[in-house]
Amino acid sequence: MREVKSQTPAAIEYRGNPKRYVAVILNAIDRGRLTYDGASNSEQTIRALSTVIDVISPKTGKPLSVETLVSYEKKEHSGDFKDYCEGDFDKLT
Repeated sequence: MREVKSQTPAAIEYRGNPKRYVAVILNAIDRGRLTYDGASNSEQTIRALSTVIDVISPKTGKPLSVETLVSYEKKEHSGDFKDYCEGDFDKLT
């Protein structure tokens, strides 16, 4: 019998502007390239991705909460992050 070792999965981290991260995810969803269980559900997609990818705040160096990312998604959809949804990523620095 072969011994199976338990391994901790590698941490995947995004270290950049979290608003840009959300904008890229939403852009992929809007183009039909990213779905959650076959549907264009942006909140559930962000929640699912957050179980795999830690979005690290450039200001604090700590992971952002799922709720913070979801709030960015809602602001993006409401037009508060207009520059991001139009793909003007140069303004994200």
